[in-house]
Order: sequence, then structure tokens, then C-alpha cells
Amino acid sequence: MKISKLANSIEGSPTLRLSAQASEMRSRGLDVIALTAGELDLKPPAVVVETAKNVMDRGIIKYTSASGMPQLRDTVAKKFSERHDIDIKRENVIITAGAKQALSNLMLTILEPDDEVLIPIPYWVSYPEMVKLARGEPVFINTDAENKFKVRASDVERHSSSRTRAIMLNSPSNPTGAVYSRGELEDIISVCKERDILIVSDEIYFTIVLDGEHTSLLDFGSDFQNYAVVINGVSKAYAMTGWRLGWAIAAPDIVSAMGRIQSHQTSNPCTISQYAAMSALECADDFAPEVVEVMRRRREIALEKLQKIDGFAPIIPEGAFYLFCDVRKNLDERFSSSEALSEFLLKNALVATVPGEAFGMPGFLRISIAIDEEKIVEAFDRIEKALRQL
Repeated sequence: MKISKLANSIEGSPTLRLSAQASEMRSRGLDVIALTAGELDLKPPAVVVETAKNVMDRGIIKYTSASGMPQLRDTVAKKFSERHDIDIKRENVIITAGAKQALSNLMLTILEPDDEVLIPIPYWVSYPEMVKLARGEPVFINTDAENKFKVRASDVERHSSSRTRAIMLNSPSNPTGAVYSRGELEDIISVCKERDILIVSDEIYFTIVLDGEHTSLLDFGSDFQNYAVVINGVSKAYAMTGWRLGWAIAAPDIVSAMGRIQSHQTSNPCTISQYAAMSALECADDFAPEVVEVMRRRREIALEKLQKIDGFAPIIPEGAFYLFCDVRKNLDERFSSSEALSEFLLKNALVATVPGEAFGMPGFLRISIAIDEEKIVEAFDRIEKALRQL
């Protein structure tokens, strides 16, 4: 059977592949510690689970509107209207099967063939592939450590063209944990308004800010919908990754178009997950602060352990739950690439990491610290021991 050029041009998700590889090794009895997936080991708020059980017991398991239950769209609109002191209506919200589907549907909605999307490096692994699936063209922007690997307004000016349709922003960032300040966003907004570039603001880690405060594109007033789409969901904020429930907040015409696409792709997101998400948004405000405290503690433990490992220089994350480590000092005759180093650690230390190549940044490793403290300590002890034995 012939496979299309488009399908052959798409890379599989490296993080999912490595997580699956770690699981397969565990199934063979190997004690692998996976520092790969962006998935908290914490349980969701109890009210979420109780709501899901109640919904199933009552047989509320049928289709909903393809764009999501009206009451959940209203809940998202109300929650973020109050949080950001702006006016968001149901018509501004579409519910999707995770933030990933919201991003993918948005690309299909806004791109014509060969339209360009600016993507700062390092990037979340799926951004370029989503653009390519919509037959757009990713245009990569190099960033630097001096600016915490954040894109500058001047970078947007330099890399944009008449074909530029959008730019991907992710704050807090996966993989670096960088958080954009209000001033930095103001400068980027100014350039994008001037050049008619849509800002796609992926804010899935918005509640996990370890230092400072998170500034959303929604903080700039109801006018946001003229130049931005804000993507979010419950996966990270409420430890609900497997529930697959996200949303986009955008101008009504974009939401309507995304809904038409979604109606032919998946129909509605999981009905049970929608009720559970509504419960989380309405009742679980105390969950995020608890997560932040846990992640601050884990970050400190991980950074302390990394000080003992030669050639691992982590970027101190301001948000999310990753350490993006510069490992270029290890890349010599022993390891030809960070991918080779990652493979060595999986084989010899039974620790799974994600090489920087997956994020457009060779010479780095992404290490998830979304696991318990004992496993973090054990994982770094294994890494140190394996490298010392070389």
C-alpha cells in the first residue's frame, strides 16, 4: 500500500516513543525510571474522580455538541473572564480532546498551503509536525541562553515575511521552563499586530509557575481575540493527562471554523471528561498551589543532584516541570550526540530521558521531574554512576 508523502514527512512523537520504550523494558522486568513524559504522578482532585463516577453511574455517556457541552464552554468562559478581568463568551470557546487537538485543529483552520508559522527553538516536539500536517511551513527562530531561550520581538521582525501567518508561543515553556514577562509579550504583540501575525499562545502549564507570575495573552484585554488564540486544558493543571480535555479561546469565527473541522474528525471530546473538567474548574482551586509546592521541592532536589554530575548544566526552570540540561561537554569521542547519550543512559543506567534533537536543540537533554522525590534521587544517582564507569 502506498503511503502519502505527507504521512512520510511526519515524525512520530519522540517523547511518546521513548515513554513506550521505557514501558516495554519494564514489561521485561527491567527497573527503568522514565524521565520522559510530561505527566504528573499526582492524582487528580478527588472531586474530579467522584464527578466521573457519578456521571457514569447515571448513564450520562452519550454524544454532546461537537464543540463541547455548552455548560463547559460557559464554565471556561466564566473562569477565565474572572481570572483575567475580561469578557469571554461561550462563542469564544471550543472544547477539544486535549490541548494538542486544539493546536492541530487551529493549524488546519488558519493555514493555506505554504503559509509560514514561526517556531522558536527549542520547541515542543509536535509544533512543526502540526504545521506540516496542515500543509504549512515551519520557520524556525534560534534563541539564546542569554535571553533564557525566549524569542524577542526583533526576532519576529527578522524572520517574518508576507507568508507568515502565525507564531507559536509557549509560556511556561516545554522544554525550558522559561516564562515570558508582560513587557516581553507586549513587544511581541506590537510586532505581530503590525504584521498581521496571529499569536498562538500555548498556556497549558499556566498554573505551574515556580518563580514570578504567569502573564497570559488574556491579560491584555478582550481585544486579544483580534491577534491571538489561547490554548489550554486540564492535563497539567489538574493532573488529568489521560482524560484528554483541552480548549481554545479565540475569536468566534475561528472557534466556529475549528468546530466544523472537529465535527468531521472526532465529534465531541469524551463526555465523561467534559463533566470532570467542569468540576475541576469549578471546585479545585486549591489543587494548583499544592502542585507548585511539590514541583519547587522536586526542582531543588534535582538541581542539587545535578551539581554532582559533570557535564550536565541545567537551565533553572521558572515554570512547568522539566530540567533542560546542556550536555555538550559530554559530546566527545564517547557520545556523538545528545541522542547517543540518551540511548547510553537508557541502556546502562536504566534512565529514560529525551534528547534535545526532539526539540530542535542538539546537545541538550530534557529531564522530567514530574515523578516522586525518591525516584528523582535514584535516577540521578544512576546517571552519575553510569558516566563515572566510562
